[in-house]
Amino acid sequence: MNDEGLPVVVSGIRATGKLHLGNYFGAIRNFFPLQEKHQCFFFVADYHTLTTHPDPDVLRQNRLPIVKTFLATGIDPNRSVVYYQSSLPEVAELTLLLGMVVQLGELERCTTFKEKVRENPDNVNHGLLTYPVLMASDILIHRATIVPVGSDQIPHVEMARAFAHRFNHLYENIFAIPKTLENEAVRLPGLDGSKMGKSHNNGIDLLDDATTIREKVKSGLTDTNRIHRNDPGDPLNNCGSIYPLHNLLCTDQEIIAIMQGCKAGTLSCVECKQMAAEKVVALLAPIQEKYYSYNDDYVRDVLVECAKRAKVSARPTLHQVRQAMGLD
Repeated sequence: MNDEGLPVVVSGIRATGKLHLGNYFGAIRNFFPLQEKHQCFFFVADYHTLTTHPDPDVLRQNRLPIVKTFLATGIDPNRSVVYYQSSLPEVAELTLLLGMVVQLGELERCTTFKEKVRENPDNVNHGLLTYPVLMASDILIHRATIVPVGSDQIPHVEMARAFAHRFNHLYENIFAIPKTLENEAVRLPGLDGSKMGKSHNNGIDLLDDATTIREKVKSGLTDTNRIHRNDPGDPLNNCGSIYPLHNLLCTDQEIIAIMQGCKAGTLSCVECKQMAAEKVVALLAPIQEKYYSYNDDYVRDVLVECAKRAKVSARPTLHQVRQAMGLD
């Protein structure tokens, strides 16, 4: 709880590229309604981004559009705190201190760390190993109790819970114990049927224009068992990318009609893709209109003011941690 008695929410997104529909459904769409009854902190995780060694100029280019997207999807900087992770150096010090109660073995056993090692065996750096500690610090420094994240980040939140419990037991009861937002395990597959990712070139970016969206959806993976137009299909089990889009964008009645049409062979994959594309265009049009209405200087001013508010939240926690560990 913050000083007003509101539950605290923290979530961040790495600045590794353009935001896509997977980011939207996995986390961003949940941000807006949380502002009503929570104190929210939403940040661009540029420290986390450095684990993959991005070009510095590219990192600079990626950060501001994410903040503009936050605002375009309904985040109100008067109610929520929107900031760059690196504008809060307190989180880096907390990471150092919190790391003193974290065991090397539990970091090495982390599922996401093992995945990153397999994907990038030539870049197994310290930041990658201690990613869960930094993420825990992002959360715990604001004493957050709710963390809306994508399903792939849920193990990290569980580790943050473990670190908080351990610190509270060893020193003082300082940290709140966070939990993930319920019903948050939404993972939208990419157009090729695999995980949608910024670096996989298989997603629909939130700023794609209508023409680009229609072309991308046209290339999406559908039921490969449907060789001819009128062949019956199995959208629930065999449609790799388009049916999941419908499942997130359509009403229950529309879903039933699509399911029946596909199974009966009366709704072709081409028609199904066209329907999905128009749903995506309709979803993103108002977001894009707001995005392009924001002046960059205004967004930078928002970041400056929000960084001050983030520090006001973070400094008392760090001060208490330093005192508890004997660093008066």
